[in-house]
Amino acid sequence: MTNWALEIDKADIRRAGIVETPEAALADGQARLAIDSFALTANNITYAAFGEAMRYWDFFPSGTAGKGRLPVWGFAVVSESRHPDLPVGDRVYGYFPAAAELVVEPAGVTAAGFIDASAHRAELPAPYNRYVRCGGDVGYAARLEAEQMVLQPLFLTGWLLARYLHEENAFGAAQVFLTSASSKTAIGMARSLSGGDALNIELVGLTSPASRDFVDSLDLYDRVVTYPEIGDLPEGMPAVIVDFAGDANINRALHERLGEDLQANIRVGGAHWEQSAPAGDLPGPRPSFFFAPDHVQRVIGELGPGGFQAAYGEAWNDFAVSARDWLAFREFEGRQACCDIYDRLVAGDPIARDGLTIKV
Repeated sequence: MTNWALEIDKADIRRAGIVETPEAALADGQARLAIDSFALTANNITYAAFGEAMRYWDFFPSGTAGKGRLPVWGFAVVSESRHPDLPVGDRVYGYFPAAAELVVEPAGVTAAGFIDASAHRAELPAPYNRYVRCGGDVGYAARLEAEQMVLQPLFLTGWLLARYLHEENAFGAAQVFLTSASSKTAIGMARSLSGGDALNIELVGLTSPASRDFVDSLDLYDRVVTYPEIGDLPEGMPAVIVDFAGDANINRALHERLGEDLQANIRVGGAHWEQSAPAGDLPGPRPSFFFAPDHVQRVIGELGPGGFQAAYGEAWNDFAVSARDWLAFREFEGRQACCDIYDRLVAGDPIARDGLTIKV
């Protein structure tokens, strides 16, 4: 099979195509991972839209000026190894390029996993450099691979956001508004807030008119409001925005309507990437970016690795087994399907609502 990768124009992420790539010879200590399957979601479009600012392009350099390789989450098999502790045939889960293979330099290899110690990744966020060996992962279930690829990275962010909101006592807010309430990360956050010690808040899902019925059907939000209805929001109640849409026009409308009642604006993603340039001179608090890898490290520091895994693992398993109640999973095959699905996601196609995976 010819090696390939999805290559994207950093200056205009709507311009993408498949390139053939040569097979790199392995050095001692390296391993070749044959990528088996990966998810494509709106989150991957956020990776592309913020590729320069958040260094997402740095994980898998293309070698071509002005071009980037899209990061995705998926599964791979060790197809060749020159590392004594990582045998051929091992199945691993982690962060890959949308491509046919990845060469890694495994370090800290245990039964549970390893990190890629390749020099260009040394200063990048550690959680993205960690690969899980499925055979040593007590939480791995082959029947839930699609759920893991599509939802686990998004649910982790949602779970961390819910925990952060608890830690901050919702910044004293009575209302918490989630933009792009139909997004998988927002759904994960809303579900995490619905369990355990509930905050004394009204959770409001903000969405497009076309998505209102779907968001209502989730039964996760106390109230669902469409974007054209922002001007009718009640005033006089302290509020927080958790922004998954990243839309400058929606942000301005919310800031202007909520005014002095707004306590915080937590920016998470850029689902509406074409309008993602930050709005200037907004009334109220300045939006602050929530970078999940930093919060992972912080919470692990607080709970310890075992405590973190126990707390998160229980929540994740509950979410994963419920996913097919509200999410349709669809698998596509091959390089052209990868390019086609990416193009549709960038264009804002409703297909983004489904759980999309690519079989390499």
